[in-house]
Amino acid sequence: MTRPRMAYLCNAIDEATCLVRGITSDSPAATEKVLQVASALVNAGVRPIILSMGRGRQHGSWRWHRAQVRRTGRLIVVYAPFMDAPILTHIVSILFLLPLVWRLRCKAPAGLVLLAYNWLPYYLPALELARQLGYRLFLDLEDGHVTDMPGIKGRVVRAAARRINELCKGGALLAASSLSTQYPGPHTICCYGVAGIPDPARPWSGKLRVLLGGTLQEDTGARLFIDAVAQLRQRDDPTLEDLELIVTGKGAMAQDVESIASISGWPKVNFKGRLSRNAYRDMLKGVHVGLCLKLGSSDLGHTTFPSKVIEMASSGMLLLTTRVSDIPSLFSDEEALYLSADTPKDLADALLWLLNNRGHAAEMASRGSARIQAACAQAKVGQDLKSFFFPS
Repeated sequence: MTRPRMAYLCNAIDEATCLVRGITSDSPAATEKVLQVASALVNAGVRPIILSMGRGRQHGSWRWHRAQVRRTGRLIVVYAPFMDAPILTHIVSILFLLPLVWRLRCKAPAGLVLLAYNWLPYYLPALELARQLGYRLFLDLEDGHVTDMPGIKGRVVRAAARRINELCKGGALLAASSLSTQYPGPHTICCYGVAGIPDPARPWSGKLRVLLGGTLQEDTGARLFIDAVAQLRQRDDPTLEDLELIVTGKGAMAQDVESIASISGWPKVNFKGRLSRNAYRDMLKGVHVGLCLKLGSSDLGHTTFPSKVIEMASSGMLLLTTRVSDIPSLFSDEEALYLSADTPKDLADALLWLLNNRGHAAEMASRGSARIQAACAQAKVGQDLKSFFFPS
């Protein structure tokens, strides 16, 4: 029996390729989700190939990076050429997706599925070609319209989104149920990510380690975190010496977080910045609690799903989170610790509660991990997506 084939059009980039191409503006979380979803499909009997633009922001070096093929486990990733030069970088990314899509026609049986990650204008010519070749087009919608972009760029992005929605008639994978209002078709499925293998059980004695990771900006809770730390340091509570707050990632407020980390006081803040994938995974093994602080008052909190919560919970960490997106539909109040409000006081109080209720927190972490291992197991996600793309 012929295994069904599909192509995943995206900008997922592995760390080695980022290093070679001088890319620092990639999204590790987006790359990880693409690879996880593709791996789940492989295990379900699908043959996916990842077509990546392999691009980042240009820095004007005028370096040319040719197309290349890399294998990641059982996955094949084909990177389009990338030119680090003004204006030309965009033309190269648009034009060189066309031959990648064209070549698929020779290898794939009728009914090839092409899945496009988000509304990127770069895809449009390639998707138009794919439609002419008879591919079935789907959309992986991860980020909705969280802002109204002004000017020409805004008009281009909105026009591209409308056309991509029209082209991707097959259906859409949605990162959050609220995104169903931004895709006109009826055929949709929510895909939050794939649960990883749980880490060995953590001892909840000694230092209590809490992680804030990802994009550090106001909408994702960086200011909330900084203000909560300032409040805790004013409380003069000796138990705070047992609390270590770890921060990873980058963003507009990274410097602000680094500044508060440089000031002595309890709790200690350990700012690590951006870590390699392996270093990040190694660090997670010693962390007890993962923070998701997207603000409920922000559009970002409702039009995206923080996929990092799947990784945190599946690894065995307790999730301390705001009530945003589809998180409350995944975790009950006994499987995650929710802030009652998006305020520094509530976050500070929750961190102190964790210090004084470690046994209860460990039990919640165990229940949350079990919940995600069941809801987002690789076998379940793979079979659900296979049925979605290739209904019998």
